[in-house]
Order: sequence, then structure tokens, then C-alpha cells
Amino acid sequence: MTVNVSMLILSLALLLLIQLIQATQVIRLHGQPYALSPRDNPVDVGVLGGRIQRAKVNLVENLMLFAPLSVLAEALKSDPKLVAWGAAIFFVARVLHFPLYLAGIALVRTLAWLAGVIGCVLIALAILGWA
Repeated sequence: MTVNVSMLILSLALLLLIQLIQATQVIRLHGQPYALSPRDNPVDVGVLGGRIQRAKVNLVENLMLFAPLSVLAEALKSDPKLVAWGAAIFFVARVLHFPLYLAGIALVRTLAWLAGVIGCVLIALAILGWA
């Protein structure tokens, strides 16, 4: 398995972990019956719950860029070293982004986001053969 595929799988595992953290937060604040309900009536999830939700959405948005690039890079057998670097940078950046978002550390969080985008750009450059 390539580094690229490993980073894609780990990024999806990170998303699952964040979803589990979010579910735990909802259960902690509003109980299991609410968590198991259709949640037709929104409830206040607090500052931390809001940050978890926004961090999760941000990860999903970034996975929409990273995942197709990763798959395309594998299918086209793009430069494995550059793709591996891009994928690793993306994953490490996303791992850092989550706790930074929860802690409300805006500037460093934004730099972590930017690093993830740079990782995607490296993969795109490898696909295009520009690097």
C-alpha cells in the first residue's frame, strides 16, 4: 500500500474519530435519548460542540479536494515521492487542525489548514507532471 493510500485511509479514520467525539459531546450535554432521536429540534451544543461541528465540516470540505486527487494520483501512477509528500503533509496538517480549532487558536489553525491545501497542490502538481 502506498503512503498516499495510507494517508487517505487515515484521513477518513480521522473524520470518523471526530464524528465519535461529536456524538460523545451531544450525549454528554443532552443525553442518549436525544442522541438517538431524529433531532428534529436543534439544541445548543455549546462553544465546544460548535467548534467540533465546524472542524468536522472543514475536514469534509478538504477531503473533497484531497480524496479525488489521491485516487487520481494512484490511477495515473504519478510521481510517488511527490504524491507521498503531499499526502503526508495533508494528513499531518489535518491532525493538527482539529485540536487547534477546538482550542480556538485561529492563526495557527489557519496555517495548518493552508499546509493541508499545499499538500493537495503538491499532489495536483505530480498528477500534471509539473514537478
